[in-house]
Amino acid sequence: MGLFNYTPAENLNGQPKVNRSGKRFGNGYFKVLSVISFLLGWQLLVSFRLLELPSPLETAQVFVNLVVEGDPLYNKTLLEIVWSSLRIVVEACLISIVIAVPLGILMGAVEWFRHYVDAMLEMLRPIPPLAWIPLAYVIFANASRPTEYVQIFVVFVGAFFPILLDTIHGISMVNRIHIEAAQTMGASRRQILTQIMLPASLPSIFNGIRVGFGVGWMCIVAAEFVGGKLGIGYYIWSSYSVGGRVAEIISGVAAIGLVGTVMNKFILFLEKRLVPWR
Repeated sequence: MGLFNYTPAENLNGQPKVNRSGKRFGNGYFKVLSVISFLLGWQLLVSFRLLELPSPLETAQVFVNLVVEGDPLYNKTLLEIVWSSLRIVVEACLISIVIAVPLGILMGAVEWFRHYVDAMLEMLRPIPPLAWIPLAYVIFANASRPTEYVQIFVVFVGAFFPILLDTIHGISMVNRIHIEAAQTMGASRRQILTQIMLPASLPSIFNGIRVGFGVGWMCIVAAEFVGGKLGIGYYIWSSYSVGGRVAEIISGVAAIGLVGTVMNKFILFLEKRLVPWR
């Protein structure tokens, strides 16, 4: 039996698997009920004029029109607007993964290197990503597309630390008995890293990537509030500045939530396929 091949506890001693289909149905029922309750509460607020908001139906109509026909003020569909932001998030998060994962592995595996780098990173980690925007504009002032580079940098900072910390945690939590057993059997450091430490830490690394993408998605929206002429954050803020476009603002906020949910589900899907032993 391999190191990560094990028999689930529910199958020991010939016990049958528990049928969870009813539980899944119940969970789905409550999710649908929560959405209906939210929409009903929204409609009540509008009906009794407690808030000056468009109704859910009016907002849904505007949302569909933005997706299908686009916004006449910007000559773009909502999908095109969202993609402008999502593209930057994907680029910045991929850069974060390329840098944070190897650095986290090194910090988790080599104690003296971790102590060497830790003080500097702990000083930088509490700084909010948006606090870097003015300095980033100074750094990228001579770049061909300074605003885009600033946004990439802000998202990179937001995604970097969750990925780094979860990678360090994953490497640090590897069972030392497995490492010592591999050393006893003559495994090289490379074999220990690639065949023991990395597989064992992948669930934690994927968790960091998932959190990093979520933080990065929030950062790009906030960064576009401050500066930029494209993206969903800019669209929401400019719709507010024009005035009287509450349905468009809510549609933009809904798009942010939908894209964030899809992104989270996609990373979980990849994790299940690439890390089946979790």
